[in-house]
Amino acid sequence: MATDFDGNFSIQAASGDVLVVSYVGYADQRLTVDAQDNYTLTLLPDNALEEVVILGYGSQKRSEVTGSAVQVGSDQIQNFPVTSADQVLQGKVAGLSLSTTSGIPGSTQSILIRGQSSITASNAPLFVIEGVPVSNAGIQRSTAASTFSPLANINPENIESITVLKDPSATAPYGARGTNGVIVITTKKGTSTEPLISFSTTYGFQNDAINGPTMLTGAQREELYYEGLFNTYGESENFTRAEAEQFYRDNPTRFGTRYVVWNDNGRKETKWADYITNKDAPIKTVDLNFSGRTDKTNYFFSVGYLDQEATVIGAFAERFSGADYFFRF
Repeated sequence: MATDFDGNFSIQAASGDVLVVSYVGYADQRLTVDAQDNYTLTLLPDNALEEVVILGYGSQKRSEVTGSAVQVGSDQIQNFPVTSADQVLQGKVAGLSLSTTSGIPGSTQSILIRGQSSITASNAPLFVIEGVPVSNAGIQRSTAASTFSPLANINPENIESITVLKDPSATAPYGARGTNGVIVITTKKGTSTEPLISFSTTYGFQNDAINGPTMLTGAQREELYYEGLFNTYGESENFTRAEAEQFYRDNPTRFGTRYVVWNDNGRKETKWADYITNKDAPIKTVDLNFSGRTDKTNYFFSVGYLDQEATVIGAFAERFSGADYFFRF
């Protein structure tokens, strides 16, 4: 049982029963019940609490970690709708550079810690999720040249903290695999002594930050194409730039007839950016979790859904996620 704000409590106990009074940061006291009705107890301070850093393969006191470590807590991750968990690090960790290699939602992010350390080898950091190393090489999509980040399979709402270990002393427990830095991800567990149900949903829109680059017009493409023909064949074929169009028409099997068809049909212009841009691309998330803890168990169950469209028509990401954690003491 727990006391009130002033430390008072009442309990029914028989003579000879032993009561154990405890509080975080103080030494336990044992009291044998006798004929008295009222007792006054004073708890003495015990070992002071120290901040702990989770390293993936284990944990250390904060004072024992001499390397540089930055932690992003769940309060900074919540209500930040992203497809991939590594996106929440952008702008929150000094010395970490994150750039998007593709406009497709959920694609692999390029992450550098302390800059580029190798010219030919990978510069990606090591990801450790609940003590399990995970490759960030990405999963090749069958319909696009980009790769799908394995971290996009994790719902950011289920993450308790992300710790970025930057210098060699902090990454030492991981050996050579931690050369480019280590990102340790810890997932949520039950914390409340009462069953807790949480539901959240978000809905938003996305647009390109800039309009561009401006695409060439048909006439400009034609000019560059003729210039390319002259630079490639002019000397050997013995013709001038003015004769390039006729040379193109006389060799349909070599160059095809697409320009001829376009030219004969009135040289129509097409603003391709208007055709491929998905304006106000929606993103929506729905998350539901159930968690709690007792003296003997700790549990966390979660389901989530994400649907995101890219700012280019035809690209999207959809994720159904589920997580469960149950531990009996």
